[in-house]
Amino acid sequence: MPTQNFDLEKPHDHCGLAGAVAKDGVNASNVVIEMGKALQHRGQNGGGVAVKGEGKLLKVFKKAKPFNEIFTSIDVVEENSLRGDIAIAHLRYPTEGAGRQNCDAQPFYAQYKGWELALGHNGSIVDVKKHRAKLDKFKIQTDSDSDSEILAWLIVTATGATWRQKISNGLSDVKGAYSLVMVTGDDKLLALRDPWGVRPLVWTQDNGHIFVASETCALDRISIRHSKRLENGKLLTADKNGVSVTDYTKPQKRSFCIFEKLYFSHETSSWDGVIGQNRDSLGRQLGQEEAQRIKSQKTNKNWVNNIDYVVAVPDTARPGAFAFFETLTKELGPQKVKMEYFRGLVKERYDYAKRTFIEDDPYLRKRHIEKKFFVSPAIIGKSIYLIDDTAVRLNTFRILVEHLQNIGVAEIHCRFLAPKFLNPCFLGVNIGSRDELGAVRKEKDGTYSEKTEEEIARELRVASLHYLSFDGLARSLGLTTKQMESTHCTGCLSYNNPFDMRPYDPEYLKVNYLKAKKVLS
Repeated sequence: MPTQNFDLEKPHDHCGLAGAVAKDGVNASNVVIEMGKALQHRGQNGGGVAVKGEGKLLKVFKKAKPFNEIFTSIDVVEENSLRGDIAIAHLRYPTEGAGRQNCDAQPFYAQYKGWELALGHNGSIVDVKKHRAKLDKFKIQTDSDSDSEILAWLIVTATGATWRQKISNGLSDVKGAYSLVMVTGDDKLLALRDPWGVRPLVWTQDNGHIFVASETCALDRISIRHSKRLENGKLLTADKNGVSVTDYTKPQKRSFCIFEKLYFSHETSSWDGVIGQNRDSLGRQLGQEEAQRIKSQKTNKNWVNNIDYVVAVPDTARPGAFAFFETLTKELGPQKVKMEYFRGLVKERYDYAKRTFIEDDPYLRKRHIEKKFFVSPAIIGKSIYLIDDTAVRLNTFRILVEHLQNIGVAEIHCRFLAPKFLNPCFLGVNIGSRDELGAVRKEKDGTYSEKTEEEIARELRVASLHYLSFDGLARSLGLTTKQMESTHCTGCLSYNNPFDMRPYDPEYLKVNYLKAKKVLS
């Protein structure tokens, strides 16, 4: 899934995955469709399933539509003959051409010399040109420009007498993030994570059935509350006879995407604890940092005493915003703080349920921010803390702030539950250049500099603005900074990547703040 520039506010991880081996006559496609519906926060612009029944052909059904609009009823399954005991589902965000009819929906199908599979991919490959060239000798014409399809062909054309051997050989020199689910022509469910473990994947067994998914919330959807993570460099192989988990490659530096915990994953999912509790911790840490600024007189107490409400940008910022309010009130003393936590913004759930960026038209995209939220009249004329989880491009956030100012909110103090997003992501998030980033300034000479918090506040015309500190992010996860960087990819924040990303980053020689921090030699 090649990364392109989009005028989006939030970062988006591109895909959700689900897979199942069902027994006793259960239709696996029905199961993965239900699991997929719990993963729609990971992908809303394309989806599909691949299903294999014993003695039947492997069938792929996909469309460039939101998953719940593709699979509206059981009739879709029956009309398209999507019955079988092994199935996978895929949901995706587009990385280019949001208005295209064909947005490279998955799963992708590949077949070579009797080896046949359908594949769903979450992540992104940084050296895809090299691997596309490998396929030339096989005279393979791909149906898309997606790196995910390349992965499918790399596997089926690789040498080996087993799927494990072909996967090991086909992916041996691939650089990037790739959590994969596959269904094969010989009735197997395969799932794997790349050697760095950038994107999540969990699995479980239940009464003879076997399931894999991007997140535990997909298992919750089918009332399964137990699971194991598939570790980096591991391959799961499942069929009607059972399941095995083996190495297919040597594990590398563990580099779980930090934004899975900050934003991507559903708050009810679990990975190193419940995601929602992680976000509570972010809010508590942000509240402690705010209290310290006030106590050390780095912040004027007068305006703090005049703040009326703490308001979250719904919905993902709510757990952290409430924890921020509780912590700040406790740290300063409730007798000194008059502010209340208040749902001043309420998300529209019916007429405008889709995310803002789905529209291609810039004018409509700007107007949609007003449709996206109902604003309570109670905050008009008031002073507020406005808490959001991430501030990446600042485009939509800027429109929201302007809208609140226009309707009469007296004073806005912006706080973010994450550090500054300073670098593009090359591993499956739709941020392709520093030109897009709200915390980065492009100088006249073409170099990039980091904006100060004061500078960003002036641009937004808000009373104050602060991000969660990088060290505070680590503390909120119960880690030291060194521990966090040794187990997570924080490339978008600190240029701490799973492997040397400089060969794949055309801007890195122009980045002043990386040179200043001696990240680059």
